Amino acid sequence: MNRHSFTNLYPITSFLILINIGFFALQCISERKLGLDPGRVMLDLGAIHGGSIYTGDYWRLISGTFLHGNVLHVAMNCMVLLDLGRFCEPRLSKSKFFSIYMLSALGGSISSYSWPALSQQTASLPETVSILLGQETVTELGAATMKFVGHMSVGCSGALAGLIGLMLVYSIKERHAALRAGMLRWILFIGLITYFLPAVDHAGHLGGFLIGGVCGLTVTDFATSKTSLRWRIPAGVTGLAMIGSLGMAVYNFGEKYWGWS
Repeated sequence: MNRHSFTNLYPITSFLILINIGFFALQCISERKLGLDPGRVMLDLGAIHGGSIYTGDYWRLISGTFLHGNVLHVAMNCMVLLDLGRFCEPRLSKSKFFSIYMLSALGGSISSYSWPALSQQTASLPETVSILLGQETVTELGAATMKFVGHMSVGCSGALAGLIGLMLVYSIKERHAALRAGMLRWILFIGLITYFLPAVDHAGHLGGFLIGGVCGLTVTDFATSKTSLRWRIPAGVTGLAMIGSLGMAVYNFGEKYWGWS
């Protein structure tokens, strides 16, 4: 085996790309074999969906970040992940890179889930918090709340925004002028693209970006063995959360369409 192959040099990046492509393949196969609408497949396979999370499907906050709306969506996100992963993974260590990716993904999902409820005007702040925690009956708070219940989002772009936020903060902290300029160009480029695309989840991007930016304060020039050891427990916890969430997504889909019980 070639020690300098991409998968050996960047194992976590390769692993994340593989999962994203694998779940998109499962979406496509399910649509064709079962004759289902793409939106139905994404919903039943674990999309970030306000009404479902409100009723207790919290695993969707992670599973939805591994689903994508179409070929262009998954291709663009995987290309960005390929580029960012090659830069971030060697500097962070495998465990820290995976942890920050997953934390950014979760931050983006929580922001995406929360924003429709936070932005609607029919409830006070305590009532809004009760909505998000599933403790308030949403239908009693007015029709505007139905936007929160029906909101659905998919994609790993929140995690990718987190990696960009991490590198931007890192470049400012360490005074890497060239890297800072490159990150600002990335932000401008992605901002222009997403501005013209329909149904872009800007709240998810912002949530991931902020989490990644906070994590950027912990980054030094290159990873050390001590850095890697410190992040093994967070990597293990986020890894178990990912496995559990994706397992729940597959089980939920199998129960509905494959006769699992």
